[in-house]
Formats: sequence, C-alpha cells, structure tokens
Amino acid sequence: MGFLEDKVRARSFYRHFSKIYDFVNPIFYSNEMRKTVVEMARIARGDFVLEVGCGTGFTTQEIAGRVGEENVVAVDITPEQMMKAVERYDKASFLRGDAENLPFRNEVFDASISAGSIEYWPHPAKGVQEMARVTKKGGRVVILAPRKPDNRIVRKFAESIMLFPSTQQMVLWMEKAGLEDIKYVEMGPYSFWSKLVVIISGRKS
Repeated sequence: MGFLEDKVRARSFYRHFSKIYDFVNPIFYSNEMRKTVVEMARIARGDFVLEVGCGTGFTTQEIAGRVGEENVVAVDITPEQMMKAVERYDKASFLRGDAENLPFRNEVFDASISAGSIEYWPHPAKGVQEMARVTKKGGRVVILAPRKPDNRIVRKFAESIMLFPSTQQMVLWMEKAGLEDIKYVEMGPYSFWSKLVVIISGRKS
C-alpha cells in the first residue's frame, strides 16, 4: 500500500497540502482534462450528479456549469480541502465521506464523477463498485487516474505513495461493477511528474 493510500495519513497530508493545492493542481490537471472528464459523463442541465473526491472544487466548477450548482453533491475525506469548495459553490451539497463507503442509497444520481482521487483509495475496486451502486441505470461513471511518470526516479517515488492503476485494471473494475459501453481516453497534463492520465467512462446497465 502506498503512503497516501492509508486514509489517516492521506487526511493528515491534505490538511497541510490544502494551503498550496490550488497552485500545484494545474500542473497535473489541465482545463482541457477537466472538460473531457465531465463531457464523458454525458450530463445535461438538471441532472443530479455526484462528485467523489472533490478536493477544492476544480472539477466541481465544470460539473456545476453544466447541471447547475444545486444539482451537485460532492464528497471528500479531507475537510480542509473541501471547505475551499464549499466557499466557492454555496448552492452545491458537500459531505465528508469515504469513496469506498458512499453514504447514499442505490441509484440516486444521474452520473458519478471522480477526478484525481482513485490513486489514494486502498481498495479501488470497492470505490468503483460504490460509484456504480449509487448511479441510476443508464447513467455513467467517469474516473480520471494518473499514469506512471516516465522519469525513473520520480516514478519510484510516486509508486511509494500512491496507486497507478492500468487502463486494463480500470476496465476490469468497471466491468465487475456492472458497467458497460466502457470508453477511455489517454491525455497529458504536460508535466515532468506525469505525462499521461486515463479518463474512463462506463454506463450502468
């Protein structure tokens, strides 16, 4: 298990990292990537959307712009991160919660989206199952995950603190969660740290 896959350590890390997160995040997660993530969910005005691992609200902004703030429910395990999103989007609903144990009934949301969070889940297959569980039939689950950095030294360090699931692993997790029509795209955040991310989408059958 990577250092930040331990939930207690992750919460402690992000309590401090939240102070500079908004300055660092654009290095890894571009506006183009954010737009692609939300487009792959195929959401429209009025849809009820869950965001898992909202952080400070970077992806929340794109989701809210498409469905309306009042139709966004966002979950994060770190209150210091989430409070920044709360201040920015006062009509959205924010809950402190765990991706692997989502506090919602079955088939509540029209779509579920998670960007830059799965790499910290100790049991990512369980998190994918939970996202599928709370999504309505016909709705899509979209997840963005990083690829391993090219640089050998950076890659070794990165692998010691977080998970880098392969595209094949993510497809398998989605299939086991009952998702179909699985599509994915790989694109770059254009940084030294990580050259590519994969964005994967599946429809609940």
